[in-house]
Amino acid sequence: MTRQPFRELAVKAFRARLESFGIDPLELIETATLNRNSINHRQEPPSVHEVLETAVTMSGDPAIAIRIGEDIDLAAYGTYGFAIMSSADMGAALDIFLRYGQSFVLSSSWHRSHYEDGLILRMEQNTGTHYQQMLLTELSFSHLHGNSQLLIAKPAEGVRVHLKYPRPKHFEVYEESWAHSIEFDQEHSQIFLPNHWLRQRVRTGDPTTNVLFSQQCEEIVGGMEEVEGISAVVRRLLIHSAGSFLSIAEVANQLNVTERTLRRRLAAEGTDFRTVCDDIKNTLARNYLRKTSMSVVEIADLLDYAEATNFHRAFQRWNAMTPNEYRKHSVFIEPLNETNIW
Repeated sequence: MTRQPFRELAVKAFRARLESFGIDPLELIETATLNRNSINHRQEPPSVHEVLETAVTMSGDPAIAIRIGEDIDLAAYGTYGFAIMSSADMGAALDIFLRYGQSFVLSSSWHRSHYEDGLILRMEQNTGTHYQQMLLTELSFSHLHGNSQLLIAKPAEGVRVHLKYPRPKHFEVYEESWAHSIEFDQEHSQIFLPNHWLRQRVRTGDPTTNVLFSQQCEEIVGGMEEVEGISAVVRRLLIHSAGSFLSIAEVANQLNVTERTLRRRLAAEGTDFRTVCDDIKNTLARNYLRKTSMSVVEIADLLDYAEATNFHRAFQRWNAMTPNEYRKHSVFIEPLNETNIW
């Protein structure tokens, strides 16, 4: 079975929030399973829809999904959470969410489209009763709202929410928790995000660390799509040591193998340590050039080059252009690429 590291972190954060409300996650899952009508279905783990409905019953709180979602700590998501928190602005944070957050709940998906003043973020669900879908919408939308408050700490001016279900009896909790316009009985459950909101700076934004965390997320996604080999493990160790890259001896030591064994295993995958290290440095260099305003000298220093001229020659060898040429070129191609990522 393919591992879903991001989803595993989301489940762990969700369970921690349940415990903060005095709900035992294991008892909740057991109760949700026993509540099923079919004995055959009891062999399968309960869906998030079933878990949320059972949480309402066990807690006696019809708004429990909102309360759980609004205060899940972004740091609990590890690399993904830090990539969000280091984003330059809310638009960049949204890009990361759409790229990596889709695996949190397998029975739902998010879709982005444009309207004249900004973006529409729409949630679609393919399972669950109408009531269960309402609960998952409450959890997800309150989580997004809570995150935005953490990231920018400003009123959500111009943000509008459409919900496809009728106004619930616990509507006062919506008013207390969500500081934006809400309309019920709509065709879709979606959020309208104006451009001025998307351009708001994230108060913990840091372009340098964002490049590292975003690349770490990419490495995790790459590992989910294929059987992880030794080269993938080496890549991950090198990215985590960016700024003071590990030597082959240090990597071998962390993997509890000899240098000779490490070289042999890399060779079996058609590569070597120098090639893997150069690929990581090149990837990070291009991201720094595209996503930050750092000088070539500063980037060279981050990539452990004693002299900027050495980095300059290496980059030109890797990409058939100088760092400054690549930066100028990326200004023209990146807007086109971003509109078609998802």
